[in-house]
Amino acid sequence: MPALVSHHKKIVLKNQYKKLYSTLYQAYNKSVYDVGGITDCYHIDVTTRVQGKWNDKNICKDFREAVERNLRISKICTSNGADNGCLQQDQYKGLDTLITDNPDYTEDELENNNKNCGGLNKNTVNNRNLVYVLNDGSLVISYTVDNVPISMLIDVNGQKGPNKWGHDLFKLAFSKEGNNYKLLPEGCGVDSYEKGGISSREMWREMHN
Repeated sequence: MPALVSHHKKIVLKNQYKKLYSTLYQAYNKSVYDVGGITDCYHIDVTTRVQGKWNDKNICKDFREAVERNLRISKICTSNGADNGCLQQDQYKGLDTLITDNPDYTEDELENNNKNCGGLNKNTVNNRNLVYVLNDGSLVISYTVDNVPISMLIDVNGQKGPNKWGHDLFKLAFSKEGNNYKLLPEGCGVDSYEKGGISSREMWREMHN
C-alpha cells in the first residue's frame, strides 16, 4: 500500500508539472509576441551558448510587464516571500545546503556552486528573490531580485508539501533556440534533487516523451 500511495503522488505531481509548464510556456511566448516578437530578456541561446540580457531590469521591463499581464497571478512578493505570505518560513533547501548534504561533491564543486549559483542559495530562494503566486497556488521563484523570472524555480503545488527539489520543486529557464523561445532545464540546479525525487532535466524529458 505505501508503494501505491507513493506512486500515485508522483503521478499527481508529474501532471501538475505538465500543467504549470504549459501555463508558463504559453504566457511567456505570448509576452514575446506582445513586445514585438523578439526580446533579449532570455537566459541563453542554446544553439550559440550566448547569454541573454536577463539580469538587466531596463531591458526586461516591458517583457516583465507583459508576463505579469499574461500569467494569472494572485500575489507578487518582490522580496521576503515568507514574511509577505508567498512562502512559508524556510520552505526550501537552497542549492548550497542541498549540495552540502551530498557527500559526493568535492570542495572545488561546492566552492564553484556557491560562487556561481548564489541566486539559488537557501537565503535568496526563501527571503530575497521575486516570487509569483499563481491563481492555482503554484509558485514561480526568480533567480534574481525583483526581476522577471527567466532562470526560475517552479513549485507545482505551491506551499503544499513536500517542498523538495525533484519532487514538487524544479528548475527551468526561459531560453532561446534559433528564432524560437523555449522553457528548458538550463543553468544551476537542473541536475539536483532530494532523496526519492528526479532532476529537473529528467522531469522535462519525461514530460516530452
